[in-house]
Amino acid sequence: MLTFLLTGWLTIGSLTATETATTQPASPSSAGKELAALQHFLDLTNDDLDQMQRVITRIRSMGPEERATLRREIEKFRGLPEAQRRNLRQGWGAMNRDLQEGWRQMMLAATPEQRAEIQARLQAKSPEEKTDLRRKLVEDYLQREAKK
Repeated sequence: MLTFLLTGWLTIGSLTATETATTQPASPSSAGKELAALQHFLDLTNDDLDQMQRVITRIRSMGPEERATLRREIEKFRGLPEAQRRNLRQGWGAMNRDLQEGWRQMMLAATPEQRAEIQARLQAKSPEEKTDLRRKLVEDYLQREAKK
């Protein structure tokens, strides 16, 4: 989600430039950015485009304080070491390797319907809530497996 949020954030400037292009002539550099953004959008799947549209809708619904908070969070994210950023992009937060392996095992053991249900529950959560839910689901799964 954060990857899509960041991607969406980076492309919003291009979208805004596109909207203003109808009222003012585009500079050569903004026209090049618009073309690059368009080319990027053409390479995305419909699911990716839908996700990006949801991100844009969320950003549009934010007030100035929420946007400022998001900007601070993005700056904080950029200041993290690469390994930690990678974990956060993957939605793992500070989850240790044992729990990550337990997640893999749990998802492999789940039916397609169970996996879809888990993914739907995760999509409705904030990044922090996703990490907490993942941890709880894995810990519950590992406890059940230990009792077998």
